[in-house]
Amino acid sequence: MLSRSERLKRARITLMQGGQVGGSLANPQIVQSWERCLAAGLDPCAKPTSLQVSSHELLRLREQDELAHRFAVGEMHALYQQIAGSNFLIAFANAKGTVLEIVADGDFKNSDPGKAIVAGAVWSELRRGTNALGTCATDMRPIIVHGEEHFFQDHCDVSCFAAPIFHSDGTLAGVLDASSDCSARHAHTLALMRMAAIHMENSLFLAQQDEHIVVLFHSRWELLNSVSGGLASFDTEGRLSSINQRGREILRGLSVRPGVAFEAIFDISFPAALSEMTDNHHPTLRDHLGSRYSVLWRNRHSFEKSRSNGSTSSGDQMRGAVQNTGGSAPVQRSTNGTRSNDIDFPKGIVASDPRMHLLLARISQAVKFNPAFLVQGETGTGKEVLAQHIHVKSGRSGEFIAINCGALPEQLLEAELFGYVPGAFTGAQGKGSEGLMAAADKGTLFLDEIGDLPMSSQVALLRFLDSHEVRPVGGVKSKKLDLQIVTASNVDLESAVAAKTFREDLYYRLGVVKLELPPLRERHDFGELVEQTLLEFSPDHRATPDAISLLARYPWRGNIRELRSILLQLVMSTGGTAISTTEVQALLGSPPSSSQNVDRSSLRAKIKTEVIQMLQANGNNISLTARTLGVSRNTVYKYARDLKLGH
Repeated sequence: MLSRSERLKRARITLMQGGQVGGSLANPQIVQSWERCLAAGLDPCAKPTSLQVSSHELLRLREQDELAHRFAVGEMHALYQQIAGSNFLIAFANAKGTVLEIVADGDFKNSDPGKAIVAGAVWSELRRGTNALGTCATDMRPIIVHGEEHFFQDHCDVSCFAAPIFHSDGTLAGVLDASSDCSARHAHTLALMRMAAIHMENSLFLAQQDEHIVVLFHSRWELLNSVSGGLASFDTEGRLSSINQRGREILRGLSVRPGVAFEAIFDISFPAALSEMTDNHHPTLRDHLGSRYSVLWRNRHSFEKSRSNGSTSSGDQMRGAVQNTGGSAPVQRSTNGTRSNDIDFPKGIVASDPRMHLLLARISQAVKFNPAFLVQGETGTGKEVLAQHIHVKSGRSGEFIAINCGALPEQLLEAELFGYVPGAFTGAQGKGSEGLMAAADKGTLFLDEIGDLPMSSQVALLRFLDSHEVRPVGGVKSKKLDLQIVTASNVDLESAVAAKTFREDLYYRLGVVKLELPPLRERHDFGELVEQTLLEFSPDHRATPDAISLLARYPWRGNIRELRSILLQLVMSTGGTAISTTEVQALLGSPPSSSQNVDRSSLRAKIKTEVIQMLQANGNNISLTARTLGVSRNTVYKYARDLKLGH
């Protein structure tokens, strides 16, 4: 197997000779950029042409989006304080790739590459070829372009990282870029860059949504003001105006299109939520999939001004709305690092199924040795429920902390896991952040969708498993921790190991005890699951035996998560308290025949077709396809390989 550097070297030779570079030799994002450059008639052997706008034009471009420029300047200078001495040059460019500001550190600014990155220089991809700043502005995704990944040979002694910054309406505001020579490629600097870009984006969001109420939400109170929090704005009638990318990830599975009602996302009315904000120092919200978030409200005063004309609601009326709806649940500290994708049952685990009973017995026997547990199973089978059970059985005094590895941007994972030092980025907590690993000390850390963990983070996790020590981003001191590690995956990690997307040594370290959750369609306690879920939703509702038998005949590709969603819809749509076969068929239609229900190869073929069609529609964009279909990147990679073989 060729090393990364050897594959890149071969890709570079192919590019210089005019051949077509395959995605297996280089980062697909880089290959796509090379293809765009070649299609535009650029020659990798030629010298790139430089262009610099006049001082008058530069001033006009700065004034064109004065708000973004102002936030960028403040963020860049704050970032400079964090990376002084690391020999980086930081640049902010507009959406078309024209550099508007730079802050330089060390000798790099006086080098030939550094002298080319100046205010007014145009670094668009179609002029400068593949480069982090220009390529990021083109495909609007974070990117690292290192050495020979650049299109033009003249740029191959530079390493650069760029992150996009979006306006609250989703349009590109600009690009934040950090460049250095290839010897100064520091992972911490790149993490700080990504955090700075997101903080600038959040500042823009708050400023541009100043006439709307803005909700900051996160499942952990102490992380509300961090870059991992979600932002959503609502107009005076409680309709969603805008939501940031992190918010979309946290609320995945719910409709968050502009104009959707507040009540369609959260289980409380908009007036009641506003009253909760007024009366509670630590308000919380619960979404319709059962996840609870700590929240902060912003722009309240300007929002009240905009709603005062024509509004008949008063504080007393809003408080009355809380009483009528039952208000919000008592303030609870959530222990989820990010939104969980698996469904929990407050009453406990339903485990009448023999396979489930065996899993619980294995846990009881193994947990006293503190091994690493790997929970596998299809999406929605209840992996986090089992992880919480492991935590309870361990008797540990610390907290249960969960983080979804597939829901956080790659550049933020290490900051979330290991924490960051005070002042790591503008707006960071004055005390810094201890990180999720430290928060789980003496407790349990649950890493969901471990198959989506980037390779760099896999190395860091393996290092922790060896030493049990963590060092925060930007810090120099390490701290020893005592953790129970539980990981989960809904993809085949052995296949990921074979595909070189998951480290073999990490796989064996994490899978000391492997637990395989059965899919819902194979469980023998289906009726008990239905009854317990209905008891949670509405104690007065029940399903008739015939209705339960009919429900059991559906394929349940979403497993327990899908079952909960369907049962909630049945509870809301049923006139009485008894759910019969009539209501089930009205909602779901007729179930597939038995042969269709057990035809696993047919189901896999259907999934493969859906993935490949979406992949082609998205221009072979792996991440976008994964987000659109709600599957992991490893799943998409698996079928992407089949697609290439088909060609």
